[in-house]
Order: sequence, then structure tokens, then C-alpha cells
Amino acid sequence: MSGLRFGPPGPNPLMICIDMQRLFLEPGPWHTPAGHDILPTCVALARARPEASLFTRFLPARSAETASGSWARYYRHWEAVTLERTGPETVDLVAPLLGLAAPERVFDKTTYDAFDAAPFARAIAAATPSALVFTGIETDVCVLASVLSAVDLGYRCLLVTDAVAGSDPQAHSACLAHVYPRFDQQVEMLTTAELMPHWAG
Repeated sequence: MSGLRFGPPGPNPLMICIDMQRLFLEPGPWHTPAGHDILPTCVALARARPEASLFTRFLPARSAETASGSWARYYRHWEAVTLERTGPETVDLVAPLLGLAAPERVFDKTTYDAFDAAPFARAIAAATPSALVFTGIETDVCVLASVLSAVDLGYRCLLVTDAVAGSDPQAHSACLAHVYPRFDQQVEMLTTAELMPHWAG
């Protein structure tokens, strides 16, 4: 079941656009080609309500040696995406979103979950949003981790199915078909067409 099953998103929804960065949308180890398919939708939503659009950026470790715990092993495996190898410019949002993302609405994180970054979590709590609208990449990693934290915190979550993407098409599809529907009382799955009359209006 999809759509706004629990009514309009309320007076002050926020869109959380997850990790639409050069790191993922340009050729490289973490290239997510499907991100280009959803970019126009993310831009349209942000342009419709720029003041209500927040953006996250995933910051890889500078090197495996600077990472802690299992992240050190992770970055030994993914050494090619460490900041020493890729350069800090790769964490920038992609150009079409840069002009829509005021600095105070861009939040950096070093883990999958946006809520693990204290400034982001505080900003969301202070805004007391009537709903959180999730877009971005990847459906089965950072978007999923952030949605599950939002669920635990009691936020109403709207997942825009044509505005999320992943590098693994099977994992993306499996999450939309089987994982997110498990949270049917807390996560509403809808399309941009279903959201936009309430979002832009």
C-alpha cells in the first residue's frame, strides 16, 4: 500500500535529501548511476520548498588509520574513497543541488545514519517537523539507516520511492518491496506525484 495513508503531511514537513554528492554521482568506486535518474526529482522537490529542504553529506575517513573500530577495516577495503585518495571536493553536493542548499541546511555525517550527526539531530528536533520526507542515496544503506532512526525517534516518515536510488538494483528493489513495508505504521511510501500537491501547495 502506498500514498499518504495517514493524511496530508501537515504544516511543516521537512525533506531530507541524503548524500547526493559527487562521490556517488561521478565515476568511481561508489558510483551510483541510478542517482542520475532521481536527481531531477530531488531538484524539483528542493526547488519547490528550499527553506524546508535539508541535505546530508557522507564524509569518508581521511585514511584507514584515522578510522576507529570496524570502520578501519572498512576503509582498508575502500581505501580508494578515503579523503587522502579522492580529495575533499568529492564530498560536495552535485552542482544542480548546490544552489538550492544553503550552508545552514547542509549537514555532514561520518556514518550511514544522519541522526548520528548531532547537529543534524538537533536541527530536526528544533524544527518539530510534522513529517520527514526522505530522498537520496542509497535506498538500502544511508537512507535506510536514517529512516530507521527517524522511526525510533517517533517522526512520521515519508519515503519518496522515485526519489531514492542505490548502486545495487536488487537491494534497492528488495528494500522497497520487503523492508520498508515492514514499518507500514511508521513509514509511508509514495511517489513524487502523490507528494507534490501537498509539498508545493
